[in-house]
Formats: sequence, structure tokens, C-alpha cells
Amino acid sequence: MHAWQRQSSTLLGAVATVAFLLAGCGTNPGNQAQEGAQQKGQSGASQQQTPITGGQIDVDMSDDIHSIDPAIAEDILSDEFVQSMYDQLVTYKGTTNQIVGDAAKSWEVSPDGKTYTFHLQKGITFWNGDKLTADSYIAELERILNKKIGSPGESLIDPIIAGSTAYHDGTASTIRGVSAPDPYTLKITLTKPEPFFLNILAMHFFVGIDPTWIQKVGDADFGLNKPMGTGAFEMKSNNHNTVVLTKNPHYFQKDASGNQLPYLNQITFTYNNNEQLEAMRFERGETALLGFNTRGIPASSYQGFISNPNLKKDIVTSSAGTIWYMGLNVQQKPFTNVKVRQAVEYAINKPFIVKLLDNQGSVANQPTPPGVFGHVNDLPANVNYTYNPTKAKQLLKASGVSLPLHVDFYCSNDAATLKIVNQIQSDLKAVGIDLNVHEDSWATFLTLNAKGNQPSFLIDWNQTYPDASDFLYTLLNSKEQPANNSTMYSNPRVDEWLNQAETDTNQTQRANLYQQVTVQAMQDATLVPLYYGKYSYAVQPWIHGYYINRNLEEDPFAHIWVDKTHQS
Repeated sequence: MHAWQRQSSTLLGAVATVAFLLAGCGTNPGNQAQEGAQQKGQSGASQQQTPITGGQIDVDMSDDIHSIDPAIAEDILSDEFVQSMYDQLVTYKGTTNQIVGDAAKSWEVSPDGKTYTFHLQKGITFWNGDKLTADSYIAELERILNKKIGSPGESLIDPIIAGSTAYHDGTASTIRGVSAPDPYTLKITLTKPEPFFLNILAMHFFVGIDPTWIQKVGDADFGLNKPMGTGAFEMKSNNHNTVVLTKNPHYFQKDASGNQLPYLNQITFTYNNNEQLEAMRFERGETALLGFNTRGIPASSYQGFISNPNLKKDIVTSSAGTIWYMGLNVQQKPFTNVKVRQAVEYAINKPFIVKLLDNQGSVANQPTPPGVFGHVNDLPANVNYTYNPTKAKQLLKASGVSLPLHVDFYCSNDAATLKIVNQIQSDLKAVGIDLNVHEDSWATFLTLNAKGNQPSFLIDWNQTYPDASDFLYTLLNSKEQPANNSTMYSNPRVDEWLNQAETDTNQTQRANLYQQVTVQAMQDATLVPLYYGKYSYAVQPWIHGYYINRNLEEDPFAHIWVDKTHQS
């Protein structure tokens, strides 16, 4: 079920805005605040303000809407609209990894970890007045598994939900593992325990839908201009250049003080693919934020923001669940030799690369980013590689290879990526490794990389859910070759630990397994972690309540309010 992932389209884009938390082992993921988050309007005087109801904001969007059908949407812009217009069973609290109820008021998990029973809040209605029931979620699961729909979320629940494969293949008319004992109870049975199943259900695919409405308007209109949700905002209009969302007056969620959400009356999104103009409109105060829709502060404008005292105050930052790494193919010479791979780990000046990116990231030392369950806080010194070209030369000499080595290296051809590649090339040349760089468009590069025959390459991996499984299983398990595990790494012990962690419901044991995997994988040195990504957005001082949760690819519009008399 690890086939669906979103990778960034450009290197700096992943650092500055990323397209889905635990630090250390054995800690409760539900209570860990997201590392590095700075919340606009969530601290100091703004936190003490009473939210103001009403008002409207304008926001630029970086692309036209491709689909707002929850089963289909997979780009960041589409996710933003789905999250504003629909409700999952569960979601994340604030900036944390804590799973809390959304449409579900409570749930139980069976002792064997395979059956989840959700109890829905009563009285939730779609915008047209139809009731949200357990069948609303069953209908969405059926659409996700329907081959005719072609949902990117299918691999996230098939074959994990009992009967999902038979339904997907058309040999069953219902999903055996899904039932509604009564209108407000939903039961989901899995084929095996999955410790992060609630994190999967918190994704934008798994919302409640109104199947009667979809049957009436058709899939095409439902996915573009006739949505029907229960969320905080409903779509007033969509002419593709401009999308208008208005407040759902019957929304069921309230804030911690009992105030009705959302606060805003209207949000107007304007299509604008000119990043300089996006930044200029924000600087003039015409737009509320440079957030997920605009993919953050444009790279071309970032220096201007951090050097301008007024604009610098508007920057909101957070660590992001993304790692950029150099992959070394263990089946391609010279990287069949582990000492050569370890030499590369020591040869690259990672702090300088982060500096080249205007410090829009942090040095990486393992595949799992900080703040994700399974990240190892204290790696053993022998696998916590630091910049040491002398050590790199010693390892190359001990490896027995003849220098200089000539190695083919593959990457995308955008300017930001090539700036980093040039530094990697320079660092490796200094120790006796000459890179022959092959540049391609991002799409072409990914297609070629998925074949598993590139000797070395630069790529990123974005978090889908906050668990080391999403990084370690996907990138290191031999089952994931070649599409995801494109370094062709294979270690039977690592596979065994990863497979065990997939179904172990004891989080302390899982953390220990991920620590073993991390240490072994770094010793085998098939991945060279370079840096972890970072969010950098800009929010007007008169916008309050803004925060970032890296698990949800959205701006928190339901919690934002406008007060131009109090500027933070």
C-alpha cells in the first residue's frame, strides 16, 4: 500500500513550501507538538483576542483546479479545496500529530488491532440538507476502490481493508470489511493490524460524500463545479480563473470557546501563475497570505522578504516532512562497494548546501525527518556522517578502487536543483569521484528513476503520514523495488524489521525496530541524506489564527479571522 506518494516538482519548491510526529523512540505520537512550528495568531496577544466573525479574504492560487473530487484530488491546490469543503472521520489537532475526531465523535479499536468502530456525530448535514451517515463514508471507500474512478488513494487501503481487493477487481459487489450496524456507526475491519491506519483515514481522500447528489449531477460536474460537502465552506462559483467559497452557516464544528466555525464569510481565490505578481500583491496587502495555494513565498522573492523588516515579520515557518537525498544504486558499480558508498556520505558538505538554500532547510542525517515517529534522535557516531573529506579519501583508498572514479548521476534540470548538484559534483571531485551529470525534466527524471537503473541520483521524498513506515519501508524495503526503492537496496534483516513494524501495535517495539533499521541502513549507506525541507509562508499581520500542520496540505481557513485593528 506504499505506491501512492507525492514528490516535489522542484528542489527549492520542496524546501520553501513542500507539498504530509514524534521525535525519538517510545513516545506517544498523540501528544507530540510539531517541531519548529510558529503559529501566526496562536501566541501572545493574538491568542487572547476573541475571534471576530465575518469578513472576507482574497488569496492567489498557483494553478487552475484539476479536480475537487475527494477520490481524485491529489495536487496541493485541490487538497486545499477538499479540506475546506469536506470532513474526514478523524483529523489532526492544531499543529500536532494528535489524531482527534472530525465527523467521528469517538472510536474503538479491537484488541487484535484489526477492527475499528467509529461513532459519528449526529445532526451533520450536507449543504443541501441531506444527512451525513456511516453510508456516506462507505460510499467514498467504494468510489476510491472503483477502477472506473481511478483514485490515487486506492493503494492506501487495498489490500489492507478486508475485501478491498475483491471489490476493486469487480468480483464482489460490497467491501466485506466495511459495514454500518446503524446510521451513525461505521465498522472497518483490516486484513492485518496497521498501527498508522488512523493517519491514513485523516487524509483528504477519506471524507463523507452524498452519493445521491453525485448520481444526480454526475462525476464530472461533482469534481469541478458542483461539489456537495459538509465542510466549513461551500462553493459559490468556479469559473476556473476565480473560485469563491462562502461560509457554511450550518457547519457543525466549534472552536474551543464554543464559537461557531468558520469565522470568515467568504474566500475568493484568483488564478495567478506569476510568482513575482503573487509576491507583489501580498506586499500591497491585496492578498491575505502566501500559503499552500501559492506554494509559499516565491523563491525569487524570498531574499526580499527576509531583508525587509516589515515583510520579515509576516513570515511563518515550520519544519516539513520532506527529505532530499542522493541515492546510490547498490547494484551499479562503483556503488556495489560499501566503502565507496560510505566515502560519499563523508564527502558532501551538507551544511554548505543548506546555506546555498538560504537556510531553508536543515542538515539531514537519516531518512526519517525529525518530528516523524521513528526518527532516531541520537545516532551512533559511526553512522552519523559529518563532512570529512579526509575520511572519505581514506575509505576510497581502503575500498581498492582506482581513482578517479567516473560515475553517472541523474537529476531534474531546474535551476535550483542544478545549483545543489554543482556543489555535490565539486565535493565529490575533491575526493576523487567525477560525476557525469544527466539532466532531464522532472517528469522524465522520475520515469527513468522508477526503473531502478540509475547509478546515482538526487531526489526527494514527501511525507504522506507521520510515521517512519512512510520513509523507511517505502525507500528501503526490497518489496518496493524499483519504483520507490530505486537504489535497489536489499537487506534481509532490514526487510524483516520493516515487515514486523508494519503490523506491530506496540509503539515502543516499533520505535526500536525503526532504530535498528535506521542504523543498519546508514551503515550500508545506500542513501545519502542531504537536508530536510522547511515551510516558509507569509501571512498578513491582520490575519489571525493561522497555523501550519504539515500532515494536512491546507491553509486552516476555518480557523482564520480578520481584524485590521489588531495586527500581530
